[in-house]
Amino acid sequence: MKPSRYNFVYPYQFNKEYSVVYNSLNDTAGIVTSREAEFIKSCDRSLGIHDTKAEAFQKKGFIIDDNISELSALKVEYLKSKFDTKILSLVIVPTYQCNLDCACCYEKLSYSTTDNTVMSEQVQDSIYQWISLNLNGVERMEISWHGGEPLVALDAVKRLGTLLKRLADERGIQYDGMMSTNGYLLEETTVKALQAIGITRYKMSLDGCRENHDSRKRHKDGSPTYDVILENIEKSIQYIDEIDLRINIMNKEDLKDAYEIVSILREKGLLEKVVPRLGKPADFAEIENDVTFTREEFSCEAIKYSLQQGIGPAIFSKIDCFCQINRINGIIVDGHGTLFKCVSDTGDGQSCGKLSEDGSLVYNKNYYAYGLNNPMELELCEPCPFLPVCIGECAADRKEGRPCIFGSLSEECKAQYINAYVVKRLLKRLKTEGFSSAQEGGKMDAFIMGEYNAAAAKFIRNAASTYMLGDLIALAEKNKLDLCNEELELLMQLIQPTELAI
Repeated sequence: MKPSRYNFVYPYQFNKEYSVVYNSLNDTAGIVTSREAEFIKSCDRSLGIHDTKAEAFQKKGFIIDDNISELSALKVEYLKSKFDTKILSLVIVPTYQCNLDCACCYEKLSYSTTDNTVMSEQVQDSIYQWISLNLNGVERMEISWHGGEPLVALDAVKRLGTLLKRLADERGIQYDGMMSTNGYLLEETTVKALQAIGITRYKMSLDGCRENHDSRKRHKDGSPTYDVILENIEKSIQYIDEIDLRINIMNKEDLKDAYEIVSILREKGLLEKVVPRLGKPADFAEIENDVTFTREEFSCEAIKYSLQQGIGPAIFSKIDCFCQINRINGIIVDGHGTLFKCVSDTGDGQSCGKLSEDGSLVYNKNYYAYGLNNPMELELCEPCPFLPVCIGECAADRKEGRPCIFGSLSEECKAQYINAYVVKRLLKRLKTEGFSSAQEGGKMDAFIMGEYNAAAAKFIRNAASTYMLGDLIALAEKNKLDLCNEELELLMQLIQPTELAI
């Protein structure tokens, strides 16, 4: 037996007699004794770990057989996914026009800003022809709409979307529809119409709360947009399965807006379907300062922000990457029939081919260069224990030499991250009483996130030797901690985590 290369093992923040362990390959987690943690790290049988416990660790993937190469298996699974023809994935850019004038728009390219083309019926029919001729063996069709602002070309979206949804239904193929939109035109009647053609998931963004957002993301006529977008979300949410809501931040001062938006969404009852996350700043500082994030600082904040929504490493990575590059059966086509592999290339970026009128795709050398891309073999990615969940993260970042979120985390941040995620996950699994209050950003959530002052830290250290609730209550009173009995009952379970352990 040997340890998995994808284990994370850190001292347990509530009781140093225990450790938290997380395996990124299997997305498994647990709280174990320090001796068990040593066994997971070494597989040393002299530690006296019982066979039944060792079998449990093996079942979780924390320890594996000597003849298994996890990296080789991961590479094979990646290649299987890359060349999987059961999924056809298409991003459609029906227009580069946009109704807003956003200060941080990455699509403000010379080609995009002057191009008012809306996808013609001829290009739509060519797309339909291509898909209809290439569905042999396809079990799922993923159609995403991008822009510009795709709702500026709503008629084209509805016409082509109707054809593709009908085609999938006729062939018995699962149909997944998604749209990236600024949300300004996403009125209730529009959302209902889009739901009818299978579009039920959305990617949207806010540039902070009202004041900041309206200064950075105004309508082209100069009018504000924040209230309209938020009202559209609220009125249309019943017809939507999920909104991936990116909160764009420029600097550290913007963080307060990001957390205020979570409170607003909670008050409106939207958090069940709206998943907020931090959007990367355009630039990072080289050294720490009071205003601009270094990449490490932002990475830690982004992870922390997602954790407060209950999102762990695997899901965090999936929602943070919008990519066709890693799939051979995935392509982007714009209103001219020009082909791309990366949304950051759309407009006047690097084209990888052309859609012909007869529905055939004519690729150029760029397509094949993308096809050779394999994050499994990158020098920085191959040894990383987060590799199974991020698969190299954003390909555009990799191409520009920018380090990924996970690769920028400090060991201290990783320890805090894994601790909080394991605790939240196990409490949720056990449906522990009081966890709902922790989810709502109360005092318990600060404890779980490892965010407390020196007095609270001293209380936690001393509490590790308590085994009775009454003793813990007395200790809290002695340290002048304002915690109710329900919160202390939850803390008692965290401090002596026998029922939470594997």
